[in-house]
Amino acid sequence: MPLSTRMPRARGCLLGLAIGDALGAPLEGLSAQQIRAHYELVTGYVDGATAWKRKPYRWRMPGLYTDDTQQALALADVLIQRGRVDIDLLAETYLALANPKGSYVGAHRGVGRSFRQVLADLERGVSPRHTGTDSAGIGAAMRIAPVAIYFAEEPERLFDAVMDASLMTHRDVRSIAAAMAVAYGIRRLLGGEDLEPSFLFRVAGDVQKAEARIASEYPGLVTSIGNHGRAMSSAIAHAEKLVDLPRDRAFGALVEEANRHGAEPTCRRPTMGFPPALIPTCLFMLVTTETFEEAILEIVNLGGDADTAGAILGALAGAHFGDEAIPDRFLDGLKNRTGVSLRAEAMVRRDSRSAGIPDLVKTEHDLSRQEESCRGELLAQRQGGDLGANRKS
Repeated sequence: MPLSTRMPRARGCLLGLAIGDALGAPLEGLSAQQIRAHYELVTGYVDGATAWKRKPYRWRMPGLYTDDTQQALALADVLIQRGRVDIDLLAETYLALANPKGSYVGAHRGVGRSFRQVLADLERGVSPRHTGTDSAGIGAAMRIAPVAIYFAEEPERLFDAVMDASLMTHRDVRSIAAAMAVAYGIRRLLGGEDLEPSFLFRVAGDVQKAEARIASEYPGLVTSIGNHGRAMSSAIAHAEKLVDLPRDRAFGALVEEANRHGAEPTCRRPTMGFPPALIPTCLFMLVTTETFEEAILEIVNLGGDADTAGAILGALAGAHFGDEAIPDRFLDGLKNRTGVSLRAEAMVRRDSRSAGIPDLVKTEHDLSRQEESCRGELLAQRQGGDLGANRKS
């Protein structure tokens, strides 16, 4: 595919990831019913203070993405600088974002327990070759889009790059196969494949081959191969059977299928951050919606792990529709839009000079400080309001 065609799709992919993440961030942990009660229908970046009055630490600055995008941008920088997934440099970047030492978080926004443990291990000097958790989390899949962009025309290198990008944090075969699904799906979309229900079967076939290779080449390193070695390909193939069903029935079937593959705790919604639930749901939504906007808004309004669902579907939809199809209000409100877009362009051009790309660590620390300052002002205003109300009473 010519550069003129690949470039807007690559920009759309990385921008779509960040936009979906930012749209879903204030909604993470809410149910679809709670979202409707607080916002009726989310159609853009919302102020999470409406929904999180009793938990202000959950507040997210409108238009600001979370760790999903931060980890993807870190991975993009490593690929741009080294032309491969250099896990030592990737670990250094994660730690630079986590500084000052001892915090385990630093500029990382919204990281989960598993990634906190990885950061703690890295700060203690554990090699990134020996970190990674056995839980079936979604983190490897949420950040993998840059690998698909960078190796879109080198499928023989894509598998190894996904493994390298995933194992530092995830060892469960369902997590790694989820990253494979997103990477191969994006690769197909960047190449211009049509979005038909059969697209799900093609991705399921890619994942099945990857699962077999994981079982053959990584039997002592990757866990759950015996019980769940083909969970992801089976769940994606199952989703293809649901495309003509009404939404409520399809979502129920997606949840039921996910629970067949060892969900812990039991999966209750299709956007739970469990790979056999979330990945098939994103792919299902991709082939049953007509535009980037429709896809991304429908999935974030489901709640659950809304930021990661938005990030994954945003990357897939962006790779298909391109950045020209993303509404201006999403682009204009996105923090660090230029930094995201320039990284996509550098990966397509294989430009290691990184000309004009803002420094990731400085940018993310600045954004996190800005968010924290806004959160502090919000808390002060609320406390002042509560104090005034108490005086009146």
